[in-house]
Amino acid sequence: MKRLFFLLAATAFAVSLSAQVPDRPMHNIQIGLGTYTYGGIETRALRLGQLAGRVSYGLDIPVAGAWSVMPEVGAKFYWQGVFFIGAVGADFDSFSYLDFTVSGRYHLEDGSILGLGPMLSYTGYPDKYYIDADPSDPLNRQAKNKRLGLSLRPSITFPSTRRWRFGLEAEIGLLNAMVQYPEMGVTGNKHIHAVRFFTVRSF
Repeated sequence: MKRLFFLLAATAFAVSLSAQVPDRPMHNIQIGLGTYTYGGIETRALRLGQLAGRVSYGLDIPVAGAWSVMPEVGAKFYWQGVFFIGAVGADFDSFSYLDFTVSGRYHLEDGSILGLGPMLSYTGYPDKYYIDADPSDPLNRQAKNKRLGLSLRPSITFPSTRRWRFGLEAEIGLLNAMVQYPEMGVTGNKHIHAVRFFTVRSF
């Protein structure tokens, strides 16, 4: 039994040593671009050209073994109807958030990194309704999205060069982002989900 215990301990120690964990905190600047969608009733309004972009800075801090923690601050942007700009009477969504994330990260032996953590977002520009057909509509100039948002952010990062990496991240909206206006007949659920490819520079 003791031999088995020591064997397992030695194996875990060897895996931890071989994992590509930085020996000091690493600065990371990330740029990503992808697409997004809404859950709930807004799904029927999907159009081509829904882009989701994000830039961020994070500090990857080694914790123990193959594990590290990375607090991160970023800005993300969403554009709807990119290929329909100029459409008469269109009210495409365009909004942005400042976000704060703390991810637990596991560094694999091949240099890949698995990450998962919560993302708290604050609206920088919430977007507002624009009813072109009726300028007097009371919904005009009302905010579409709530100020605060919460999502879950899984990610995987692959090694490329010593300083550059690339990867894929998802954003799973946990809260309804849609402002409710029951007196105007506007209610429902709008959970923002996104997927982005990104490149990251470490130093």
